[in-house]
Amino acid sequence: MRRKLIFLFFLSNLNIGFSQSANSPISQLPDGFLERLEVKSGKLSNSFHTNIKPFSREQIGDFLASVDSSTFLKLSKTDKRNLEYLQIDNWEYIHKNQIINNISRRPLLKYIYKNKSDFYFVQTDDFDIHVSPILNVAFGTNSAYGDLNSKSTFINTRGVEIRGNINKKLGFYTMLTDNQSSSSNFLVNFYKTYQGYPYQSLVKIKNDNYDLLQGDYFSALGYFAFKPIKSLTMTFGHDKNFIGSGIRSMVLSDFSAPFLQLKTDLRIGRLQYLSILGQMTNLQVVNPPFSQITNAPKYLAFHHLNINLTKTLNIGLFESVMYGSRKNGFELNYLNPVIFYRFVEGYLGSSDNAIVGADFKLNILKTFTAYGQYFLDEYNTKEFKKDSWWSKKYAWQLGVKYFDVFKIKNLDVQYELNRARPFMYSHFTDYTNYVNYNLPMAHPLGANFKENIVSVKYQPHAKVLLSFVAMNALKGEDIDSSNFGGNIKLNNRIGRISDYNNYIGQGFENRIKNTEMVASLMIKHNLFIDLMYQRRKDSYFIDETEIIYSFGLRWNMARKQLLF
Repeated sequence: MRRKLIFLFFLSNLNIGFSQSANSPISQLPDGFLERLEVKSGKLSNSFHTNIKPFSREQIGDFLASVDSSTFLKLSKTDKRNLEYLQIDNWEYIHKNQIINNISRRPLLKYIYKNKSDFYFVQTDDFDIHVSPILNVAFGTNSAYGDLNSKSTFINTRGVEIRGNINKKLGFYTMLTDNQSSSSNFLVNFYKTYQGYPYQSLVKIKNDNYDLLQGDYFSALGYFAFKPIKSLTMTFGHDKNFIGSGIRSMVLSDFSAPFLQLKTDLRIGRLQYLSILGQMTNLQVVNPPFSQITNAPKYLAFHHLNINLTKTLNIGLFESVMYGSRKNGFELNYLNPVIFYRFVEGYLGSSDNAIVGADFKLNILKTFTAYGQYFLDEYNTKEFKKDSWWSKKYAWQLGVKYFDVFKIKNLDVQYELNRARPFMYSHFTDYTNYVNYNLPMAHPLGANFKENIVSVKYQPHAKVLLSFVAMNALKGEDIDSSNFGGNIKLNNRIGRISDYNNYIGQGFENRIKNTEMVASLMIKHNLFIDLMYQRRKDSYFIDETEIIYSFGLRWNMARKQLLF
């Protein structure tokens, strides 16, 4: 009966819904352009908050319309082309007073690529639909590492992206890809430890050869979006999220598999209130062979309230609950979006994993951005005063971005510190740890680590992007059957060495150095040629270095980094 009422409420609101768009997929390129334009404008945007991704295409259009002429005149030639790129990429939501050059000179068969951004589109009074192909083909080499041999690497991705809206009220998005790929040797070792493939869900391993780890997998995103009232956007379907302004997120990232979610996004003036109710997958519950039992579900409830306190300062508060293994499945008490989860947890008498935190972002002098996050997993007034208590679980991030370094146009540098105490994100059941599909939901390293990471991006021309990223991390790994707090899949009440004297890096001290250099050339809109070099070392094989080269072609697809 409750489900029928919710469904009827959904249908009735479509009749009064406001115009709604699909999201722009999470991607370093357009997301980076938007943040750079916001910093150059000298004030934070109220159209969208850059620490909550993905962005709505409609909100991107509203933000681009707010870039005034004085800001535009001060932009570099490359930034003006980047702004034009964003206008073309989101052209159906660009305001009428903005002139954009999106008409193709030579469309194919009159209907294919009538404009620069869409393979095919149709706009009528009843619906708006955009269809684009997806392609990612790359080949390379991977050096030997430890007991893993050198090998050729490849990725072969083909798919389609479809987005649009119905009656200008119901937005929709679908992305489908079929993929075959090989894996770098450090990814092989990661998979053997966690049984999870970064960014993906089910991956079939060819011939069950886990040393070669050639994967065959189907990837998909899909959701509906609508506005029951002007200031409230609701999306339902399978999608990903990224909370934060950094290279990493200590709160919620896109590193794990997409999951089913009901997301509500309320924006009133300078304030944004985000609520995510998600159903994830617990692969740590092993089903009997040849059974018809589906994978066990686990659930996420997440709130994030943030406000542009001034024209340059944004601050936010958030809370999150992980839970599962309930007879009634999803807990209806968490549907209340204006209550603290700690109260609900106590009200239910539950042992769910509740985490709270805060974040900030500060733009300075149209040149710098400082940002940070703090995530608290456990608090006990008496024990928290002791530095080494095992359940003193928290993680934090602090970073700075410097745009146009030394006044060199479009040269940007970012430096970031990330720290996570031992046992952070873990819990005493696999239903309540911060894991989805065997992958960490926040930072790829899980817990018990300290990391320094630097990113340098240079765009000498609008169609050329050069990037350099280097991470240096100390990660405490488990030894034998002892739990030192680094693997967040493990029960944190079993195998602990001590209740006290715990510190970051305890266990086997794995020092990881991972460097990536990429040169990308955009030969047509969203069609890239990529050249990548990666170099990685860790403490398991001190005298060895893993070297990876790749060369590829990428079309309408974001590039995913493997830096862990």
